[in-house]
Amino acid sequence: MATRIGSVVAVLLLAFVGVARADSKILSGMPEYQSPGDPQPPCGSSADFASASLDSGDQRPALETNPLPGVPEYVWWYGCSPTAGGMMVGYWDGRPGFGNLYDGDASIWSGDGSQGTKSMVASTAHIVSGTEHGYTYGDWHNSTSYPSHEANPNCVADFIKTVNGGTTYFDIAPGLEAYCEWDNPQTAVNESYPATATSTDVAYWGTPGQAFSYGDLKAEIDADRPLMLSVLCHDGTEWVGHSIVAYGYQDDLFQIKIPTGGTPLDLTVGGIAVMDTWSNGTAFSNWLDWDYNVFSSTMDGDGVEWWPFAEFHGSSWTYTSGAGPYDWMVSDGQALEVTPEPTTISLLALGGLAVIARRRRK
Repeated sequence: MATRIGSVVAVLLLAFVGVARADSKILSGMPEYQSPGDPQPPCGSSADFASASLDSGDQRPALETNPLPGVPEYVWWYGCSPTAGGMMVGYWDGRPGFGNLYDGDASIWSGDGSQGTKSMVASTAHIVSGTEHGYTYGDWHNSTSYPSHEANPNCVADFIKTVNGGTTYFDIAPGLEAYCEWDNPQTAVNESYPATATSTDVAYWGTPGQAFSYGDLKAEIDADRPLMLSVLCHDGTEWVGHSIVAYGYQDDLFQIKIPTGGTPLDLTVGGIAVMDTWSNGTAFSNWLDWDYNVFSSTMDGDGVEWWPFAEFHGSSWTYTSGAGPYDWMVSDGQALEVTPEPTTISLLALGGLAVIARRRRK
């Protein structure tokens, strides 16, 4: 669960699936990984999932670009932010020149706190430290069993300072960057890669020089970089935060209505292909259509889950009893770029020169 500090004013936002088509891009479709034994997220219990599938004709999102090496799908493991961060690390590990970012096969969701990709997200030390502090979902701080834990982080959840499944948004970008640059002393390979991670707020927060938008999301994905999005919703009592991975977009996919204190504002917004960390198709996400009917995230025929890109406006959806509070607005975007090892860059350059030489000979 991602957390965000700020005052908000409640306002109703409604969403319904649109049929318009325009520009789109998606980083390749994901395999499904199910882990029924994983701990359940602390954000609440799932409402019944009733997807509004886009299954025919013009209602199918148009995936108009060639697929790229994909983001692996990880299922919630001791926090949505470390799980989402692990997927981003797994994506980069699968790209040419980055194979040692994780020592193993990052495309497979496996293991536990002691081994496998689950240990990359949240390690045994993180889990035990949480238990010894009375938490259900781990802690990055020192504990009785791990008295030097803070000085020796060893998983994404440690680096982004996750406590009991919750992560403060401004710790995510520096933590992801530090994790990618960390070499695990317990492995025989060097996993350290130069990395740059940034966090950009949406316009509502008024952060000088920042105004994360749908256009910014598209630019990152067009550059073959998935993003982590911090999203917010209101559960009728308090604000709840969450983190997801965005790896594709489809223009003009959803229509939303936002009452602004006067005449409701009708908007057509883009859709985002997401990994929600709860295993796609069983998401904790609901919206209301124009007739106040509840629907969940939209699944296309390829099993890709689509959410509307709705910026946070200091507002919330009206809570609908029994429908669940999961109607998310984007609060900020977390971008990550990893740089190849110098030797890899040299080899790629040599390969390029060889191609040029062959072309000249021809």
